[in-house]
Order: sequence, then structure tokens, then C-alpha cells
Amino acid sequence: MPAPYSPNDLNLPPPAPLLFRHEQIEAQTGYAEHRHPWGQLNRINLGLIEITSPGQVLVAPADYIVWVPAEQAHAAYIRQALAYTSAYVSPDWAARLPQHMCLISQTPLIRALFDDFYTRKVSSTAAEHEQLQAELLLQRLLQADQSLHYLPETEHRYLAPILAALRKQPGDTTTLAQWAKQVHTTERTLARHFQRELGLSFLQWRNRLRLLSAQALLKQGIQIQDIAWQLGYSNTSAFIAMFRQQAGISPERYRQQSAHTQLGI
Repeated sequence: MPAPYSPNDLNLPPPAPLLFRHEQIEAQTGYAEHRHPWGQLNRINLGLIEITSPGQVLVAPADYIVWVPAEQAHAAYIRQALAYTSAYVSPDWAARLPQHMCLISQTPLIRALFDDFYTRKVSSTAAEHEQLQAELLLQRLLQADQSLHYLPETEHRYLAPILAALRKQPGDTTTLAQWAKQVHTTERTLARHFQRELGLSFLQWRNRLRLLSAQALLKQGIQIQDIAWQLGYSNTSAFIAMFRQQAGISPERYRQQSAHTQLGI
């Protein structure tokens, strides 16, 4: 039996070419498995969104949009209070987007176009001037980088115990060479498996994990120097550089944005 349609969709007109829903979401909000009659772009302004579908889990920070094709069953979980935008896509435009769930990177222009729709609380883009902006947004989404995972997983016999240990303790500073000894292989072989299985190097995967951990700790009000220490950095500057490289903003700026979202600003 197919998953039910989302109750929010029942009385909506078809997207032309986009149809928006803008919401403020409470922390620890979950959505049971459902589907939509149209393709859906899921966009958050900070924090994380987790969308699961049979055989696939997508966990993404606000740098990415999660694309879900029409009729695909999925559930969602949001860990912290944030501003959320759902954009349904007309069938002709959706046919040009991937036919599987994926992440789409937000360029500065994509972010600005979404922000404008959100600020003005636009729902329908049927009006001519709104259509032009909607079509520009969709064109840029077609050109943006796409990915199946932000923090991919694997059951590979060498990698799985390493990833599990790092998830448990993101500040673990064990080097790739040291991990290789622990799982009884060579550093070169282990590096090759990271690229082949995950599409990321060991350091890239660990930095993404640390970014997600840092975002959660910043939300809790923990001092930046303490977060740096918890995540295995010998100095705060190195942590800030990693965060800025991964998220595009400083940890303090991220904290300010998080506070504004909690206040409904």
C-alpha cells in the first residue's frame, strides 16, 4: 500500500512552476512517511534536515537543498528550530531534475532567490513577474552541483568501525595511518577505500562530521573555544577555519543566525 499524501497537499493548486510553503519548525520535529503529487525542494536556513526513503538516508546542512521526486515515499526529521521552505515543482520542470532523491548545493544566487521568496512569503508563482524569478531559480538549480549524500555511510569491513568510532567521538584525533593499523591494513589501502566507498577522503568525511557536531554544540550555547577542544583542535583558529570552509560563515555568525531563528526574526 503506498504511503499517504501529505495532508498539506490536499487542497493546494498545482505549482506553476513553483508552489511554496514557508514554516517555522520546532526542534525535534518528525514527519511520518508520506508522499507528494509533485516533486519537492526542501530548504532550511540553518541546522540540519534528515530525510529518509526506503534504502536511502539524506542528512544535510543548510548549504544544501534536498530534492524529492514526485510520488516518492519519505519521512523527515528536523533536529532544531528553524525556518523551512517547501517548494513544489511543476511536472515539466521536475522532469529535468534528477529522478532520485539527492542534495543540490545552494549557490549565493540560489540562496538569495529563496530568501526573497521567503521574506515576501510568496506562495504561488503564477503571476508573470513571479514566474520569471521562479524559472531563474529552477535554471540555477539545474546547473548546481548534486550529491547523493552529505555524510555517506558504508558497511565496508575496514571503514564501518572507523566511522562508528568517529560518530561516537567526533573529536577523536587518530590519524589515518593509526586507523589503518587498528583495522589491519595499510594507510594507502584505507585511503583508497574511503574514496571508492564514500567519495570523500578521510579528512573530508571527518570535517563534515565535525561541522555537524559543532552546529549542535553552538545551538546549545557552548563557547567556541570549548567546542574546538571537544572536536580535537589544538587551537580555536584551526576550528574556526574548518567551520568557515565547510559552512561558508564563522561559528559566531552561525550562532547569531540560530538565535535569530529561535526568536522568529
